[in-house]
Amino acid sequence: MSRIVDIRTSRMRNFIAFQRDPLGLLVEVLQDGDVISLRSGEKRPSYIVNAPEFIHEILVAKEAYFRKGRSSEVLRRTIGDGLLTSEKEEHRRQKKYLTPAFYKERIQAYARIVAEESQRAIESLQDGQPVELHDEMMRLTLSVIAKGMFATDVAERKKELADAVDIAIRESARTLFFPFIVPFGVPTRGHRVHKRAIRTLESVVREAITDARKRPDRYEESLLGLLLDTKGEDGKPITDTEVRDQLMTMLIAGHETTANALVWAWYSLDREPDAAAKFHAEVDAPGQSEGPAFEQYRKLKYTQQIIQETLRLYPPAWTILREAEREVEVLGETFPAGSSFLISPYAAHRNPRVFGDPYAFRPERFAEESAGWPRFAYFPFGGGSRGCIGSQFAMMEAALILAELGRAYRFERTTEAAAIPEPLISLRVKGGLRMRPCRRT
Repeated sequence: MSRIVDIRTSRMRNFIAFQRDPLGLLVEVLQDGDVISLRSGEKRPSYIVNAPEFIHEILVAKEAYFRKGRSSEVLRRTIGDGLLTSEKEEHRRQKKYLTPAFYKERIQAYARIVAEESQRAIESLQDGQPVELHDEMMRLTLSVIAKGMFATDVAERKKELADAVDIAIRESARTLFFPFIVPFGVPTRGHRVHKRAIRTLESVVREAITDARKRPDRYEESLLGLLLDTKGEDGKPITDTEVRDQLMTMLIAGHETTANALVWAWYSLDREPDAAAKFHAEVDAPGQSEGPAFEQYRKLKYTQQIIQETLRLYPPAWTILREAEREVEVLGETFPAGSSFLISPYAAHRNPRVFGDPYAFRPERFAEESAGWPRFAYFPFGGGSRGCIGSQFAMMEAALILAELGRAYRFERTTEAAAIPEPLISLRVKGGLRMRPCRRT
């Protein structure tokens, strides 16, 4: 018996529903079957994948049959041929030389930067003065990435760069979910704005590359220094274009996702007083703020569970796209070349057959239940060879920022209205979120 189920509604209704509320559609069909056919035709059929075992097959066991396809094509406009957009052998080559940037000793050094930049953020906040939390978290994580990966201080350009990232992400999302891709050379208003944003981001990256060529000692502990020391198979250094693409990738993907997760974490803690009380008790515990930053992070067990639970309910990478390059058999089902698959961590993480009370924010579940979950029931960082290379860094950064800021402040919403997720390239709060930092005494 086939495990593929046709969606119950028409193609036109599905298209309209996805354009209006993609998250709602994905959650709506979560319980309808393991693999949902969107009835989009025989030549290039499309599917929504719900079952963890099918997700594992596509992302891990049979990953050689698939490519990212459209998502890479769109993101390549902004970040070039970096780790996020490269495919197959090129992706494996890049991942091999980038992996040392995320070794434990490097993450320990990054932790110190996270703590330092968090303290600067604390000093910039005013007790009782509401802030746009997304902007604050974006600027903070941007500073961390710039210092940790580029050994560059962007304090004077944080707003300009954060605005450029925002534009690039919004324009990329608009293109990704449009029925067809308009060539980037067509001078639409959106393309002009997008290209200006890219030039702004490139200016920082290229200035850092130029300076690193002149003063390599200053950059030797950073990702930029690692890239400049990297040799290709021919023994020659990788090109400045490839260095640019990797730095642009880290600049875009390495801070916006963490910023969004932090916004959702503060929002969730404000809505759940019991969780907030446990969090503050942990960060206030005697000895918690002593010692190297990375050692402080390792002691933040409940804070790490808060981040994990935030990533369950609000995974920044809310959808994963794959396209079959050739005919492939997955768990007894045959899919033709050109088949496309939409895998949604956002929907899968709300599966009531896996997670008890799936819509509740309950960090404790990661201490009590997680061992019994099927593989790929929870996968906020993707999986397989294309799983997020910086997942350990992201967890450390988010937990340490939460702890540092939470030791000094609690954040209160300025409205009781529920935050609405906005699915762009990553999952944001629609319209932003104003919160009031209240100094803890």
